[in-house]
Amino acid sequence: MAQAFQVVFTGKLNPAANVEDAIRDFAAVFKVDEAQARALITGGQARVLKTDVDTLNAHRYQDVLDEIGLASRIEPMDAEGGVTVDVARGKPIVSGAATASRDGFGASASGSGVSGSGASGPDAVESMAASATADAGPSQPTLGPIGRPASHGWLWINQAWQQFKAQPGVWLAAVALVYLVTLALSLVPVVGSLATMILGPVFAGGLMLGARSQARQGRLRVAAGFDGFSTQGGQLALVGLLYLLGLVVVFSLAGLLLMATGVMTAGSMEALSANDPELVAAVLGPGLGLVLLVLMLAMVPLLMLYWFAPALVALEGMSATRAMRMSFLGCWKNMIPFLVYAVLLLFILLGASLLLGLISVLLAAVSEALMLVLMLLMVPLMLLFAALIVLSTYSAYRDVFHAATQSQGAHVF
Repeated sequence: MAQAFQVVFTGKLNPAANVEDAIRDFAAVFKVDEAQARALITGGQARVLKTDVDTLNAHRYQDVLDEIGLASRIEPMDAEGGVTVDVARGKPIVSGAATASRDGFGASASGSGVSGSGASGPDAVESMAASATADAGPSQPTLGPIGRPASHGWLWINQAWQQFKAQPGVWLAAVALVYLVTLALSLVPVVGSLATMILGPVFAGGLMLGARSQARQGRLRVAAGFDGFSTQGGQLALVGLLYLLGLVVVFSLAGLLLMATGVMTAGSMEALSANDPELVAAVLGPGLGLVLLVLMLAMVPLLMLYWFAPALVALEGMSATRAMRMSFLGCWKNMIPFLVYAVLLLFILLGASLLLGLISVLLAAVSEALMLVLMLLMVPLMLLFAALIVLSTYSAYRDVFHAATQSQGAHVF
């Protein structure tokens, strides 16, 4: 019989967590009233929250607690499930009804209810943690994405902003360091550009690891972007290589389609190679819009394959090919919230651009020195936008891949 585990709340919050936010989120996720959540969280004592789960579901359950802000640990259960060895302190602790009754939460180790909440354990489980596919067995669940409502497109951005505000300077420095390295690589002719494309997911994976570290321990390292080289670096680089090959395929197919329809001719190809926008517009004429539309439509599936892949490789240990398949599925199931997300980011970018443009016009009328100051201020703003993209991707990954789990085990709070 497979080893069973339990998840224990240590009685402490993560360093970056706010107690009121943690109480509210815990109550919402587990469907208990806030008075019960407050008693549990502010009690200052270790509490068993989940029993009789396998190691994968235990870690997923722990991930949700970490997102809420509760520090937790995983402990193996004995064969009978009554007394568990506390691996952190090397002595037995009592689980089940004894633990629950002391807290007044009235849930037995084998039961499924939360006293006075009106929600059963399985119902509460279905609202949290990472989902398993329908055909996965109870002992070996498989991570799978779920669809989220349209409003979560804004939720991802809002959560990203909240996480950024916790350590703004460190995030700006971490993103700037990655950009400086990639810029230096891109200066190397031909090889540099290829290396930048292939290593892009490695840096992205490192930043995903940094985002998780900040969410769990409240700390982010400036060099977090390089952590991907030591964690699944080969598979992350393979994601970059596959993405590069995908770009070649996309542009080749788009070119063949445009030549077959007569939009792309020898003259238009020569105009494109000249990098002269006016010449391109003159030669292609109305066909220019079709060229852009075909490229955009062809790029969408490739971006869907890529979007979550660095996070899934770095944080879930998936292979590159499986991560890209799961990324596509996650995007496919969330087309509407992703559309909302993309539109909101576009409005944010356009709004910032218009505001900076207006300020630059006003400053130009006063002094050229002030214009230089504005240009220097644009650098951190661009880094801020890049950090929001990174953090919102992490938030979306958490929401899509860790929002529900199998109804395995029992709540004991």
